[in-house]
Order: sequence, then structure tokens, then C-alpha cells
Amino acid sequence: MNINSGIRLQVIGQTVTLAIEDGREWGQRFLDDSSWRGDKKKMAKHAARESTFASRRKSINRRLSATGGMSSEVAMSLYSQVKLASTLFTIYEIDTIRVSSQSLVLAAVAGVSITELANQLEINPTQQNIQKALASVPNKKIAELNKNLGIKLMSQVSDTKINICGHSVKTFIQAYRNPMLLG
Repeated sequence: MNINSGIRLQVIGQTVTLAIEDGREWGQRFLDDSSWRGDKKKMAKHAARESTFASRRKSINRRLSATGGMSSEVAMSLYSQVKLASTLFTIYEIDTIRVSSQSLVLAAVAGVSITELANQLEINPTQQNIQKALASVPNKKIAELNKNLGIKLMSQVSDTKINICGHSVKTFIQAYRNPMLLG
């Protein structure tokens, strides 16, 4: 790996971390707002719609100071998609704080199915198995998994629209929470 690739991966990692944190905060605001009356589907639909509009605005660029060789459009798209995924995970009360849980967000955004993720972890695709596997995997292996997911995500991020991302993440969350949908 050359120095530019290393810098780019570092910037991608920082962008993903920032987007996950911002998404978690936004999702928590939805959950704390009693006007939603706990309707997670409406919250998720609104978050996806708002993300579509926000991804068209240039204000996100100020949050992404260094793009490490990525175009600002790609960095903005990456940030928007990961933030939306993190928001949806938070709305559906799936942890995004632990480093191991961040693999779920990246997998969902990258279009990796629950079955594919379980295959990479060499386990059966149930929420409990995936949680256990991610919790027990050494940080080095989690970092490698996240790197691979990040690379997959970057290879498609410029081609993926935010609206498609929202639907994909909701499908991932449904399969994660209900493995009976897999068969």
C-alpha cells in the first residue's frame, strides 16, 4: 500500500467515524422527540427523506475538512450514507457505539447482506450469533473487516444514491432483527 492509499483509508475512517457519531446523535433526537409517538417507521422514512435533501446541499463539506484525495462529492456521499445508516440503526435501537457494532453500519451501507456478513465471520446468520461474534473478535480482525467493508463501500459510493442506501439499510436492519426473513 502506498502512502496515498494509507492517507485515503485514514480519511475514510475519520469520515465514517464522524458520520456514525452524527447519525447516532440525530437518531437519538428522533427517539427523544415525543411528537413521533414512538413510530419508528415514520422516523426512518423522514430521516431518509431529509438525508436525500441534505446530500444535495454543500453544507456537509464544512464538516469534511480533509478529503485525502477523495473528491468532495464522494466524501459527501460517503458521509451522508453512513450518517443515514447510523441514524436508522439508532432509531431501531441497534448499538453503534462499540467499534464492533460499527461493522454492522458499514456492512449495511456497503450492501453486504446479513448472510454475507455471517459468512465472513464464519457463523450462522442470527442477530445473537453476529453480536457474539463481533464482540469476541479481536480488534485487529474488526479493523480488517471494517477496512474491507470500507473499500467495498468506496468502490460503489459514487454510484449509489442516498435513497437507495436508506432502503438497503432498512432491509439489512429487518433481516438482522428477524433472521426468519432470510429463508
